[in-house]
Amino acid sequence: MYQVMIVDDEPTSVNLLKTVIEKKCDGFQVTEIAYDGTEAMEKLKGVQPDILITDIQMQVMSGLELVKRIREKYPEMLCVLVSGYQEFEYAKQAIQYRVSDYILKPIVPSDIKKLFVKLGKKLKQTYYYQRNILIHRMVNQLPVDEIEIEKYFQSNCYYGAIVRRNGILSRFSDRCNSEVFSDINEWMISYGRDDQETLYLCPEEIVCGDYVDIISHQIKKEQPEAEYITTVIFREPFARQTIGNMIKRLYRVLDESIILGKNQMLIMNTGEEFVSSQDNDYSYLQKLESMIKSRQYDSLKKTVRELLYTWGEEQRTQLWVECRVRQICYMLQRYGAGNGEYRDYEYLMDEAFSNAGDMSQLAEQISDIFFRDLKEKTMGVQKTSAEDYFNKIRNYIQRNMEKPLNLQEVSHEMGVSQTYLSRLFRKYEGQSFNNYLTELRMEKAKELLGSQDKVFVKDVATQVGYKDQFYFSRIFHTWTGMSPSEYIENEKN
Repeated sequence: MYQVMIVDDEPTSVNLLKTVIEKKCDGFQVTEIAYDGTEAMEKLKGVQPDILITDIQMQVMSGLELVKRIREKYPEMLCVLVSGYQEFEYAKQAIQYRVSDYILKPIVPSDIKKLFVKLGKKLKQTYYYQRNILIHRMVNQLPVDEIEIEKYFQSNCYYGAIVRRNGILSRFSDRCNSEVFSDINEWMISYGRDDQETLYLCPEEIVCGDYVDIISHQIKKEQPEAEYITTVIFREPFARQTIGNMIKRLYRVLDESIILGKNQMLIMNTGEEFVSSQDNDYSYLQKLESMIKSRQYDSLKKTVRELLYTWGEEQRTQLWVECRVRQICYMLQRYGAGNGEYRDYEYLMDEAFSNAGDMSQLAEQISDIFFRDLKEKTMGVQKTSAEDYFNKIRNYIQRNMEKPLNLQEVSHEMGVSQTYLSRLFRKYEGQSFNNYLTELRMEKAKELLGSQDKVFVKDVATQVGYKDQFYFSRIFHTWTGMSPSEYIENEKN
């Protein structure tokens, strides 16, 4: 419910306006009344309603003076002036103080209802953006105001879940520009640090049945192509005051549970503690160091592969494996072994862990990164220049963007390793394969949305490779700053 404060020194006017709002304006509640401007300012120290409606002509402090002071202290509050006079000077000052609307007495209930429909749309947008800011801050463990949590998360309790497609978030992603928020009209709040992830927050009152079943349905309905999916669900609701801690716990469990190639659904109780049980054995490093010193590179390559296969069989988490692979990388750097292109190591390893569908794929990519297994030279790349060959790759992706493409599928189709393909995208596009594909799809979506008189968002989503229009809308909003429907309207105008 949006909160309203009425300020008027005539009790009869206050009661009339209060009655009209409560009977005619759904979703609004008169929570505070003040009979002069000074009393209103005092009350605002403890509560900040969404809307303040004030009479202009009052004894102690005029409505215009009150609005002026509110603008200085509470700039986001919507203010409406009420007056029995339609004077130009009042209207001019109202514009100066950014008043939302101006109502003439006597009050007409139908006019009030129309006004509150308009104000409701403004508030819905404000709440949407403020809630997104709060989610961003909580996910990134930045401080948030508890009063704002109470205000912008309007349900008393929420259910929570997080779904991650493939590996852990890339360490080199531009998080501010890759974040994905739910559409303003979606009933479940969602957020992703990138387009491979969805955090779900669902108000308790709209959950019917088992929340686990709801999330399972969401995964089948909207999640795009993935080699594997990791899901963490809190089966029970939690109070909105604890929402920041619950989000933190969801991400901790997610990041410490991902196993390459393994579909997982972890269902937890709200108060349950998660304990990671991975050991810290680094004894293999001594054997590898000996091989590096004696330049036994074939044996080193074979041993690294065997280690990765063993860790896969042992169901080691991605974080655990990454830590060991980086230790091997640092050792190769220290002794000047490997293929020598160390500047690329961090980016390529990051993409390998993000895109590998299982441990065998990771072993291939890590071997390629460390030991330059340039099998593409025997598979047709030498017949043309790298740039010409990359143009063929671009053309293939553009012709097939409506299909569930991924790095593995494209590299297999084009006859090159995933690592080599990643290098080409870094060299010629300056970005990862995933970012390039998303950008290509969004540009095509913009073209389709703006080129037809009558277009359905669902059809456009399908044509650019998304099976769910709500998921597509989230990605589109991330890239363009507006929803598909807003983009259509903008193109028409």
